[in-house]
Amino acid sequence: MPGGMRGMGRGRGRAPVGLLAAGLLLMEVLRGGSAGAAGPAVGDAAPDFTLTLFSASAFRLSDLKGKTVLLNFFASW
Repeated sequence: MPGGMRGMGRGRGRAPVGLLAAGLLLMEVLRGGSAGAAGPAVGDAAPDFTLTLFSASAFRLSDLKGKTVLLNFFASW
């Protein structure tokens, strides 16, 4: 077998595991997650949170009050 063809079949077992994990996550999201927690209603203010940045400074959502905020959830796979 040529050197470039050796590892081609190794990733096949990962696809079913990834699909299973994605399916379980989707079921949990559609089910509503925790039954005791009610999420914010449309039009409600977002809850305040604080993040620590790589520069060790803090970022607070409340610092952007009155400004438009866009959240982009990005995955690079």
